[in-house]
Amino acid sequence: MQKKILHLVFSISIAASSFAQRDASIGSIDVLADSRVQNLVTLEKSIDEVSGYRLQICFDSDKKVIDEARDRFLKLYPLISTYVEFEAPHFNLKVGDFRTRLEAEKVKRKVFGEFVICIIHQDLIQLPRID
Repeated sequence: MQKKILHLVFSISIAASSFAQRDASIGSIDVLADSRVQNLVTLEKSIDEVSGYRLQICFDSDKKVIDEARDRFLKLYPLISTYVEFEAPHFNLKVGDFRTRLEAEKVKRKVFGEFVICIIHQDLIQLPRID
């Protein structure tokens, strides 16, 4: 009988001590971290580029040729973004912001034959538009 009473008192004291851990500020968490962690989080949120794929459809040392190819592409595919990059001594015309290689392959099949080259490059891309 004394063991049962002792056991009961012990159980009540453990239950009471678990409620003692509660605080008046329920629902708030204080994080103690280096300020550089917050700077990295802010920087990461501001980056709009992700790893993906683009199609290179033209390259030439004459900017006029690149601009003509860009105009022709935009007439055929107005919803696909175009990018002109200069890598000495040539200008490169890349198109699209494809998250997967499969997406790039689908557009490559449509574009193939309309332009001199059609090469898939892995690149940093803008977040795809939601149209």
